[in-house]
Amino acid sequence: MLCDICKQHEATIHIQEIIKGVKKTMHLCSECAMKKSQNDPSFDFGGFNLAEMLYNISASQNGMPAPQLPEPDTQAEATPDLQCPQCKWTLTVLRRTGRVGCPECYQVFREVIASALENMHRGKLHVGKKPGVKGTDASSNLMLELMNLQKELDEVIQREEYEKAAQLRDRIKSLKAEMNSEEESKKQNDSE
Repeated sequence: MLCDICKQHEATIHIQEIIKGVKKTMHLCSECAMKKSQNDPSFDFGGFNLAEMLYNISASQNGMPAPQLPEPDTQAEATPDLQCPQCKWTLTVLRRTGRVGCPECYQVFREVIASALENMHRGKLHVGKKPGVKGTDASSNLMLELMNLQKELDEVIQREEYEKAAQLRDRIKSLKAEMNSEEESKKQNDSE
């Protein structure tokens, strides 16, 4: 199916909108969708930030008030806007939409994305399920435990509990050794 706007590229984004029983459908290629979302602020795919929406839902279920969005930092606005050289996507657009324009954007905005991931998740390292892997992956569980122990070690050191810090350090070393031996045995099994 071709893009409804340029009629040249394959449509990869399909938008359906139902208003008062009337269904409208639009099929766009990625280039036209990016241009349209940059130039027309009313053309936003859904108009919500999924991470913010999930946080608001969990906060309301726990009886906490919904978080307020931070006010724009005037000092940050005074600095020149960071821009991707390939697709011309800007930091302002990234913050407004929560999306990147192309694969190069991940490198250009890597510091902003990394800090956002740290704030939204436990860390930047994926330790969850992986496609095609049945059950829980033992190495993922070890990695998660290692990350938790490292965090606990940092907290214990801040509180100057050095005996407990030494115990945690030893546990971290043994976990790392266990992970290395698992990795080596996996390599040997793959080579056979």
